[in-house]
Amino acid sequence: MGPLLVLAIGLGCGDLQAMLGGGDDDTIVAAAEQKLSAGDLPGAAAEYQGLAASHPDSVSVAVGLSYVQLLQGDLDAADGTLAAIEPKAGEKVGEIKLRRALVALEKRELEQVETFGVDSGLPEGKLLAAEAFLVELDSDRALELLRELSADGGVVGETARTYLELLESGNQHKGALAEVSALWALGDRAQAVESVEDSLKNLPEEASKGNQILLWAGRAVTSGRPDIARNLLEDTFPPEGQQWRYQATLAMIEIADGNPDDGITILQGLREAPDVPADGVADAIATACGVAKDPDVARRLVEGMESSAVARCLHQAGASADAAARAPTGGLKSFLENP
Repeated sequence: MGPLLVLAIGLGCGDLQAMLGGGDDDTIVAAAEQKLSAGDLPGAAAEYQGLAASHPDSVSVAVGLSYVQLLQGDLDAADGTLAAIEPKAGEKVGEIKLRRALVALEKRELEQVETFGVDSGLPEGKLLAAEAFLVELDSDRALELLRELSADGGVVGETARTYLELLESGNQHKGALAEVSALWALGDRAQAVESVEDSLKNLPEEASKGNQILLWAGRAVTSGRPDIARNLLEDTFPPEGQQWRYQATLAMIEIADGNPDDGITILQGLREAPDVPADGVADAIATACGVAKDPDVARRLVEGMESSAVARCLHQAGASADAAARAPTGGLKSFLENP
């Protein structure tokens, strides 16, 4: 089961509907969505194929079918389905173009990401295009879009302003950090973490430097590069109030490096500490579980914990029976109990 399907199964019905998008008549696809949320990908695919034949003009059907095709790894079919419905999409055409940009991203066709993202007219699409322009080193086009988006509220506007702060700082290392951040956002995580170390270590000594180093150290270890993560933490002083994040990241590095006892000891101490955020530590433990190479280590890490994140990491580690027991009631638990 791929990560996209694990994500889909872990979502509630409302979240899944939001991912698939609305349309002309969402009741048409209810049975297909139910199969998908239960983890029955072949069943959902068959349902959507039948619906596509009987409802060729339905945006909801086309969007759902393309999503299933994406989960199945048939990217050309997913884009073809979206391309066919685009002329019939009406006011939904921007959303269709955004979805085509996302499929193009999966195919690593960045020029198509740029084209569909801009043509979508949606803030999310334009941000995606700006990140693609950054990766392609077309900073002028990226800046044009980011300045436009910086006036937006919400996550898109905040992200655009963060990029602009780095790009317009006049500091070459901050500019380079913006480019590797775009690489990460577009899914090229290996190249991002391999490219970031020099830029981070040469950032000006500002309050944000420590936070950036902690962020990227965590990204490095979850990308299979604990060596880069360890290098980033060397000679680094955690920002005020972030000592627990430093310790949690160090624990992940030890676990990824094959020293689980050391990592588990650190994380157990954080779980018992009264002055650290419990939710943050729980997230760190679930992340550490995800980098564990041994199912027994994963079980030890999450002992006494239950959540979708815990269930997913146990399943990833090969402890599927334990994953089902730790999953909250819902689609993910149903799938894990009935694979």
